[in-house]
Amino acid sequence: MTHHANHVLLIGQVIQTWTYSNDRMCRVQMTRAAFQPLVDGSARDLVNVVLPEAVTRGVIVKKGDELHITGFIRNEDREVSLASIAGNIELPEQLKDLKVRQIVTQVYATSWQIV
Repeated sequence: MTHHANHVLLIGQVIQTWTYSNDRMCRVQMTRAAFQPLVDGSARDLVNVVLPEAVTRGVIVKKGDELHITGFIRNEDREVSLASIAGNIELPEQLKDLKVRQIVTQVYATSWQIV
């Protein structure tokens, strides 16, 4: 395997999962190293992870699972409605269908293990 500057090794706990096409997406929480400063009083970091073709392979990932992941960082540009980003915030009708560019940074897993 060739290692690049954006090569990632991480271990974390799954806090949320969803499906996008044939990929499983996971929100993973990692404990920050003890020598790293706290951010907003938290010793945890969050990252979205893509498990490519996991749906096709029948891979099931559940909240609470521990993942060991090798992969790389990738950015994806998406056009999404402002309403989808706002969530439960009420928007004026003329803004609900407004499309905005969203840049999403994810860890794309090349190999993973559920522990």
